[in-house]
Amino acid sequence: MSFLQPILLVGLPLALLPVIIHLINQHRHRTVRWAAMMFLLDAKKMTKGLARLRQILILAMRVLAVAALVFAASRPLAGGWIGLAGGKADTLLVLLDRSASMEQHNLETGESKRSAALDRIAGLIETTGHRGEIVLIDSATLAPTPLTSAQALRDLPATAPTATAADIPALLRKAIDWLDTRGAGRADLWLASDLRQPDWNPGSGEWESLRADLAARETARLFLLAFPGTEADNASIAVREVKRRRSSEGPGLVMDLVIRRHGPEVEGTEAVVPVEITVNGTRTAEQFTVSGGELVLLGHPLALGPGNERGWGRLDLPADDNPADNSAFFVFDEPASRQTVVLSDDTLAAEAIRAAAAAATEAGVRYEAIVLGTASAAQIPWEETALLFWHAPLPAPDSVEATLLRQHVVAGRSLVLLPPPDEGGGELFGVRWGEWIEGSGDDALPVDWWRTETGLLANTRNGAPLPVAELGIFRARNFEGGTLPLLRLKDDHVLVARAIPESAAGADDSASGPIHIWGTLPRADHSNLATEGVVFFAMTHRALEAGAAAVSRARSLEVGTGVLSGFPGARPLDEAATDSSGLSAGAWEIGNDEASRRLLALNRPEREDDPRVLNPEALEALLAGVDYRRIDDAVGSGSSLASEVWRLFLVAMALALLVEAILCLPPKPDEEPQPNPVRSGT
Repeated sequence: MSFLQPILLVGLPLALLPVIIHLINQHRHRTVRWAAMMFLLDAKKMTKGLARLRQILILAMRVLAVAALVFAASRPLAGGWIGLAGGKADTLLVLLDRSASMEQHNLETGESKRSAALDRIAGLIETTGHRGEIVLIDSATLAPTPLTSAQALRDLPATAPTATAADIPALLRKAIDWLDTRGAGRADLWLASDLRQPDWNPGSGEWESLRADLAARETARLFLLAFPGTEADNASIAVREVKRRRSSEGPGLVMDLVIRRHGPEVEGTEAVVPVEITVNGTRTAEQFTVSGGELVLLGHPLALGPGNERGWGRLDLPADDNPADNSAFFVFDEPASRQTVVLSDDTLAAEAIRAAAAAATEAGVRYEAIVLGTASAAQIPWEETALLFWHAPLPAPDSVEATLLRQHVVAGRSLVLLPPPDEGGGELFGVRWGEWIEGSGDDALPVDWWRTETGLLANTRNGAPLPVAELGIFRARNFEGGTLPLLRLKDDHVLVARAIPESAAGADDSASGPIHIWGTLPRADHSNLATEGVVFFAMTHRALEAGAAAVSRARSLEVGTGVLSGFPGARPLDEAATDSSGLSAGAWEIGNDEASRRLLALNRPEREDDPRVLNPEALEALLAGVDYRRIDDAVGSGSSLASEVWRLFLVAMALALLVEAILCLPPKPDEEPQPNPVRSGT
């Protein structure tokens, strides 16, 4: 139980006044023994037990009435979620999950998980009359926003819906850092989330330090306002890739689509899902049969009418429980040239890479590859280069070359780091080269494991694995740093990996290009990559495709803070797209003339379509050692985090006084027997 006026609880001892008055009254009269009363006293002893019980009940009702009056005056709150017994907080931090999955809503009321969380927390602030500092930190921007009132929670743009994903570990880290910077006293952290697994990222290494920091803060209390319910009737659509193709029938598009169904009765059932397709303002419709929970369409064709050589489009599903995942945007234009630059002094390795990168894999697309010596780094055509192989020592972090490499990655282009021949070297993107390792005699270093679900060595479109096990690695170089291993040799030697730098010049992660590290070279004394060319060719062209989007005139990115900052003057192509913050899905146009004109599609991260919810055991493991309280809620429940219940105590007081009055009533007198009538004549 919590109280808005806990100081008045010091009056609780007043409830003992009836008992004190009763004891005083017992000692007011002097006892005088009188023989004539002995008979009456003996008779009274027979009913003394019942009378004593009656007196105790009367005293209890009087004590209860006074106590109820004191409690009512202290303005008690139901629920006890605030924990005022530990003292009122000086600062209240609202940590809001603004991810797309939080837009699941009630079809009748239109209330979403996000709006419900805001209403609950705003109601809590208004009910408790919080007078301290109120700060909002949302998952989309991670920017602390001071609030002047509870109503601001409902009105601020920083609490509006977005199409972003959430990073709950980063959200909690931002709150802890803010508290450390401000040196706030007592603080209550209210985290509102739907507990989606991808947003909470249980595998993140950040959780260990978060647990330690939260457990060490004795003046900070964590409250988790959870909305774990999943959609009962919902479908989502996503577009993974769109390419323009020319055929005898005219121009067209080839796209990869993913349609998912969510709900408890999805598995084992089929449903026909209508999809409205808009291309440059012209609407058509198609129907897709989804068996089970997911339909993946690879290379789905879409014809383009005359005059639609370039443009934008969107895919829309009918309205359901979550409108945030019902749309997907795409843009298309003339395919960009796939240009690769190999910076190397090794003629054998450079020529093998050049030959693989220059081989065309798509009709109508121009593939180019050039080789430059390490002394000619200044001649790299950075703007046109989609893929750069850097076969040279890593430059110093403050050098011109390092700055150009960072800009290359920030722009979304691909970079592959190859092992330089000399020992030592610097560090860049958190990566540094180690020692060389070699096989024994003619025996190759055996391949132990490779990642098949994503990355350069992923399975093909039809699910067939690449023949990675047939690779022969004779000489390789170790590397260290923050990486995601893609191929590992025996004895835990990582051969191929993707770098995970802490930050690429502050750019949004979705816009940054991939950085891959290859620990060997495509030459006979290092490996058989060049001779057994399937794996080498696939790795090269996948890295090239990842960087080609950055030089294309039509590009797709995930929504995120600052994603439009690199595209000044962006104009919405869809009438409904009015949010220029980059936090909403939509299609945009950049540039005023034909030469500089670019098209950009922003979509929610596909992981937001994952309906898995963090189970209680996993949550306990993530917050082990942290003193937190979890409050589960649901959209449309109409519940509140705190409500005054003083009226109930007044009712209890009235009932106690009524019972006391009944007990004080004198007993009903016994009826006197009627005398026997006297008969006449006797």
